[in-house]
Amino acid sequence: MLAYSTMETGEHNIRAAKTQNCRTEHLWQQALGTLRFLVFAALSFALPLNANAETLRAAGGGNIVALLHPFSSLPQGVINPHAMIHDMLFYVSTDGTLEPGLALSAEPTSDTTWRINLRPNVLYSNGRAFTADAVVKTIEYLKSDAATRYVISAETRSIKSVRAIDDVTVEVETYVPDVLLPRRFGTILMPEPWLYEELGPDAFSHAPIGTGSYVVEDWRLDAQRPLLRGNPGSWRPPVEIDTVDIRIVKDAPNQVQALMSGLIDVGYNFGVVEIDALREQGFRIITKPGGQVISLALANRDPDSPFADQRVRQALNYAVDKQAIADIIMMGTTTPAGQPGLPGMTGYNPNIAPYPHNPERARALLADAGYGSGLSFRAEVLITGVLEAPTMYQKVAQDLAAVGVSMELKPLQGQQWIRKYFTGDWGQADAISATWNAASYWDVIRAIEIFSCKKTGAFFCAPDLMPAINASHGMFDPEERSLTLQGLSQNMHDLAPSLFLVHIVDVIAASDKFGELPFRHKQLAVDKLRLAH
Repeated sequence: MLAYSTMETGEHNIRAAKTQNCRTEHLWQQALGTLRFLVFAALSFALPLNANAETLRAAGGGNIVALLHPFSSLPQGVINPHAMIHDMLFYVSTDGTLEPGLALSAEPTSDTTWRINLRPNVLYSNGRAFTADAVVKTIEYLKSDAATRYVISAETRSIKSVRAIDDVTVEVETYVPDVLLPRRFGTILMPEPWLYEELGPDAFSHAPIGTGSYVVEDWRLDAQRPLLRGNPGSWRPPVEIDTVDIRIVKDAPNQVQALMSGLIDVGYNFGVVEIDALREQGFRIITKPGGQVISLALANRDPDSPFADQRVRQALNYAVDKQAIADIIMMGTTTPAGQPGLPGMTGYNPNIAPYPHNPERARALLADAGYGSGLSFRAEVLITGVLEAPTMYQKVAQDLAAVGVSMELKPLQGQQWIRKYFTGDWGQADAISATWNAASYWDVIRAIEIFSCKKTGAFFCAPDLMPAINASHGMFDPEERSLTLQGLSQNMHDLAPSLFLVHIVDVIAASDKFGELPFRHKQLAVDKLRLAH
């Protein structure tokens, strides 16, 4: 049986199975854990965390009020308060490796049963011990009706039951084989569940308790400027950064100004046009793969739509010069896309090249499909997130017009786009912006399912692919699974359920006061950050 281990199981101190009498021992351990935490915290507040304690001033994105709840969204962004306050069982690195978090290993004991081995001697910031009971309580909550409104609850959909074997061992049973279960746990934060239950979601969100490197001193909601302090009792206490001062900065020009004036040390989501100016001022520029492909989704569910014809969808891909978008609009920071994933992901197919710019081929396919005199369609696009998106879509419209295809562009606000995307009701739109998003698992199946019959509110459906898509979840042989996913990537390239554009990259700028910037998945690992010496 294949074991998805990140550390040797011999490092665990596996205790005897629970009995009723162990409950008393457990309560004593909780009390002793609290006492150890209070003593350690008292010493830590009496002395600095280390001789080089420092503040990180960072720019964050989004709206803190909207993102307060730990289960409301995936932990995203280079600077994310929740990723500092809470931990997950596992982390997925951007080379696809499953790394230990609150769990040390995950091993399938049958096709539908997993044993999760937890990190021992971990405390929440209120002194309560993190144990298998905490994992069980969190997962059972996310599977309850009360949690269905939260995005993260969907990550538990394959779980049938979860139980504690002992304080550091959890057994998870799934309804069907699910090889991705450990990676799903890499999307679920583990806040203190008993306090969460006692306070309720809203009150807990304003005073969260986790096992992470930092605690919230003040969300400062009016100013949108969270302030975090080092958590001395964490299993991963900060090395040098004991305070994190986050400013929510809404746009790239203001981030640039904040960097130039010294108000912040680190920022991200800059436009590519700012890169040269920041580099000239001595800021370090880092570009990292975002794990997503930006595209225009083309629905095939309406048999009367031109996009029900594969030839039309392929024609649009041939019509657009994606290399020019990558080289000119994105200034060489990214590359054209032609499949669901990118290099390093499970299922990425190195033999697939993006559709080349070939207007003649585009015209021939359109004529063959009965649209030799051209066609018109309406595309509704979300223009926030990728700063160059408006220019990118204008280039798409220009290239399509050159082969007789007229694309009417309409910008969407965030909530409008969310409704269309999740319901599948696009209204008057024939196409909407969408990403092939495999970032959280670093596995192409997540992106492929978005463009399949499996998606809730599916806009594209190829029933012939569903057996392979479903079977991939039960393939515990990595080579077999990789080949299956590479085949599905080829299918998606050929079917062209979207107009593939380019890979998304994260652009990060940092002052020279720090050494190498460490990352944990896509987040800056602030706990490991050191000053430049």
